Amino acid sequence: MYRVIDDRASGKTGRLMLLAKESEGTIVCSNPRAMTQKARAYGITGINFMSYGDFLTSSGLSINNYYIDELEAFIQYAQRHVGITGNFNGYTISKE
Repeated sequence: MYRVIDDRASGKTGRLMLLAKESEGTIVCSNPRAMTQKARAYGITGINFMSYGDFLTSSGLSINNYYIDELEAFIQYAQRHVGITGNFNGYTISKE
């Protein structure tokens, strides 16, 4: 599993896009249209994008070659829109 962890405005999204392109993967994000435009601005083509909602409500998905953009936003979306109850109070992630 790849973890892209760095400061704001450090190019995390661009690195994630390159990883997705290399593996013919899909980036799961809050706004696929905006991410498509961002990829074009970076000169990166051939990436698929999927919204958080589509990802969480799709049946039969194989969890291969999916990349989550903004993990915290994904968790918050899942809590609000998919009926996940309780609180995620923390998680661990290694800076590698």
